Amino acid sequence: MSGTTPFPLGNNVAKRPVLHVYGCGRAARVIARWLFEARQVDIGQICNRAPGSSSAAVEFIGAGQAVEQMDHSVTGGWLLLGLPDSAIAAGALGLSCRMPGQPDLVFHLSGSMSAGVLEPLGCPAASIHPARAFADPDRALEAMPGTWCAGEGAAYALEILKPALVAAGARWLTLPGAGKPAYHAATVVASNYLVTMTDFARRLTDSAGMDPEAAADLLASLQAGTLDNLRGRAADSVLTGPIERSDEAAMARLLGSVDHLGPAAGDLFRALGRATLELAEQKRGRGPTDPALRRLFTSRSG
Repeated sequence: MSGTTPFPLGNNVAKRPVLHVYGCGRAARVIARWLFEARQVDIGQICNRAPGSSSAAVEFIGAGQAVEQMDHSVTGGWLLLGLPDSAIAAGALGLSCRMPGQPDLVFHLSGSMSAGVLEPLGCPAASIHPARAFADPDRALEAMPGTWCAGEGAAYALEILKPALVAAGARWLTLPGAGKPAYHAATVVASNYLVTMTDFARRLTDSAGMDPEAAADLLASLQAGTLDNLRGRAADSVLTGPIERSDEAAMARLLGSVDHLGPAAGDLFRALGRATLELAEQKRGRGPTDPALRRLFTSRSG
């Protein structure tokens, strides 16, 4: 992986910052390796709850020192808290009580929590959320160039972190702290809920008796085409299908097949139908059979 460095080479060059990681899970180790391979940071101490996990993170990153407890070496470096959202505040507080050194800045990777939870560490703090799924670290690493990173927090920390991330290949946007929950909700809908909807669709193709491998590929191709159509366009302009056509009879047939999967599937299909009908009406105005569609989508499941 390559990237230009914001720390120019020469006789009076500042050394690359040293990145230390406390809680080096999948996302944190990808970010650390990405920045290291792009020559934006050197890697320092890696501290996880289990020593074996720290060593595995060092092996993945290709640099760093696995430690059981961070020490004065963090002074002047960057500290990344790669902890789960539920543990960040407690982790920052606990670390502040036993870490003898003082980082130059600290940041976490949460999409919904502000940088303010890092205040106990007493240094400029930021939150940097990469809009990328990290279920498979190797695939995530390959996809990092071009990834949007949403930053929020102290101006000093953002001014230092932004050029390093952009030089590594990221696209950048700055968020107000108050907007983070809505931003993260948007990413959950766009990514996590897409996974849930894909599972829903695959269950329906299974019930249709389709070959699972062929069906999965068919659905993925359809989704890829839809996502491509959505790029840079209003969502309602891309909408097609029986709801957009106000075809109540077709939707009634589909709903019958969905109800065979159980009440939860039926409720989800109806809720999505109501939302899609609103989008269709936004696009084309109210159709003559829309009231019948609305009644269908508010009927009881099962």
